[in-house]
Amino acid sequence: MEHQELVKRYATKSDEELLRIRLDSTNLRQEATIALAGELAKRGLGGEDKLSAFREREEEREETESKNPGNLFLASRFGIGRWYFGKAERSFDSATRIERFQTTVFILLLWFPLIPTGTYLIRKRAGFFANKITVERKLPLDWGQILRVWGVALAGLAALIFVIKRL
Repeated sequence: MEHQELVKRYATKSDEELLRIRLDSTNLRQEATIALAGELAKRGLGGEDKLSAFREREEEREETESKNPGNLFLASRFGIGRWYFGKAERSFDSATRIERFQTTVFILLLWFPLIPTGTYLIRKRAGFFANKITVERKLPLDWGQILRVWGVALAGLAALIFVIKRL
């Protein structure tokens, strides 16, 4: 790709896009690096202080994003969406009525947990109507918990089929 094409391409990008490219510019060819530096300088974003500030904001954004399990229900009436299952490593503080546990979020279809999308460390106020959860951090998928959830779901499905056949 020629230098002029790179200059045109970078001119169409937003400031954030350019700074993200700059953060991960180790694999850029020399022409691309020069064109990127020129566009950043033209916009007043070429200084190391601007890049450092953007790097910090990106790290904060990524941390916040990693804690977000996403919208938990798309169509709860039909059991389609995402929901969390399992409470591993549960702890409860009776003074504050706060419980912490590890749980896995699944994609649901007809209330059946199909695909695990992430395992999270959760903090939640205990109580019957307390349903607001706070994600403390995302964890690697806990396959033991996933297999237990699938096992319970399959056992429930088998019991339901057995009851329906007996009717």
